[in-house]
Amino acid sequence: MKKILLLLFALMCLAQWYVPGMMIYDQEQVLSEGKVYKFKTRPIDPSDPFRGKYITLNFEEDHINVTDFKEWENVADVYVSLRDSAGYARINSVSMYEPEGVDYIKARVQSVDSYDAPYTLWIAYPFERFYLEESKAAEAERVSWQARTDSTQVTYAVVSVKDGKAGLKDVMINDRSIADIVAEINQAQSSD
Repeated sequence: MKKILLLLFALMCLAQWYVPGMMIYDQEQVLSEGKVYKFKTRPIDPSDPFRGKYITLNFEEDHINVTDFKEWENVADVYVSLRDSAGYARINSVSMYEPEGVDYIKARVQSVDSYDAPYTLWIAYPFERFYLEESKAAEAERVSWQARTDSTQVTYAVVSVKDGKAGLKDVMINDRSIADIVAEINQAQSSD
């Protein structure tokens, strides 16, 4: 009886490691093998006391016009087909069903604007937060706000897409990683 309980306990422990391990493996597969898209952003920077500092990313490509708003009212998840336009991701189409042969992301319906035709379907992507180390967070907030208010600066998220899953790789300002910009600023301040 003790051997069976010990065996069951060992199996339970393995299962507890297997599930998060597979989640991590799947996300790493998306990041390493997925097609890379750039999503133009408008960053703001809040704080989550349980998960740390992050930049919330608002995307320019977060809505699409639809002809019948009633069709989308009670839909929770959608599949967003993507295309590349001038180096940045654009929404090609949105479907309630998983598409075949195209790059797509499984996302949530945020809301449906039903006031005037054409109606607007607003999309919430699964990669709207970019987490940072606490030591870099305050400076990243300042840099992202400056980039947001300066129309000459281009801010975008680098996202890998594979089989409906997406992984946020980096946030870039004028083709430079925000982490590198912040590290450079912190280094310059520490040498002063």
